Amino acid sequence: MLSHKLSNETLIFTDLDGTLLDHDSYSFLPALPMLEYLKEQYIPLVIVTSKTKSEVILLQKALGLKAPFIIENGAGIFIPQNGGFEMIALGKLYDETREAFSRYAKSVKIRGFSDMSIEEVALYTGLSVADAERAKERHFSEPFLIDDEAQLSQLTKMANADGFDVVKGGRFHHLITKGQDKASAIKEVIDLYKERWHDIRFDTIALGDSANDLTMLKSVDLPVLIPHKDGSYLDCYIDGMIKAPFPGPEGWNSVLKGYFHV
Repeated sequence: MLSHKLSNETLIFTDLDGTLLDHDSYSFLPALPMLEYLKEQYIPLVIVTSKTKSEVILLQKALGLKAPFIIENGAGIFIPQNGGFEMIALGKLYDETREAFSRYAKSVKIRGFSDMSIEEVALYTGLSVADAERAKERHFSEPFLIDDEAQLSQLTKMANADGFDVVKGGRFHHLITKGQDKASAIKEVIDLYKERWHDIRFDTIALGDSANDLTMLKSVDLPVLIPHKDGSYLDCYIDGMIKAPFPGPEGWNSVLKGYFHV
């Protein structure tokens, strides 16, 4: 199932937007030194993101990664296998999510990705049209904009009654399956690695910047909080947490460089 090499008992989990990727340009260039180091040392880098499968596959190719990845805020895990991917679904599938979202939209002013054209998604996200099209290829969850955040509690109450929940990401809120989070998904991945490599005790690191990264950061040995582009940090406390000195991929690179003494 997990066929790539492993020469270090460390697993790294990373958010993308505002963390490994620059918030505005989506560039990962400042992180290249440590990305290359991790590849050379066969240290798995597991992407944990709100992005879709097709978005992550494209990025995995650009980064040269072959590790499993987690999409849509922990809703699904994809494991490279025989030229394709094995999927582990942890969240409700997209058709069910959209049906519920459409009902909620009758009471609360919300617009999801399915309600938007590719061009609108590109405008709101800053993505190219091609990347926006990939962002609309959902498997599980629905990112959305809400006109009045005062209605979030009403929306969340309706969602919870149907087995869904609402989380805040970098740019959008997301309708996800209740109980689904990044922490549950990375636990599944850690267990996969332990099973493949005979119950090795892995040191785990996670890097993130947003509220939807909190459960992930709380569930690892070394949580790394990346500052926002204005230099401010998410208001949270996690025992043993490191605060990166710079936003985005520059901070990402700096912390891992220090950790591995490169």
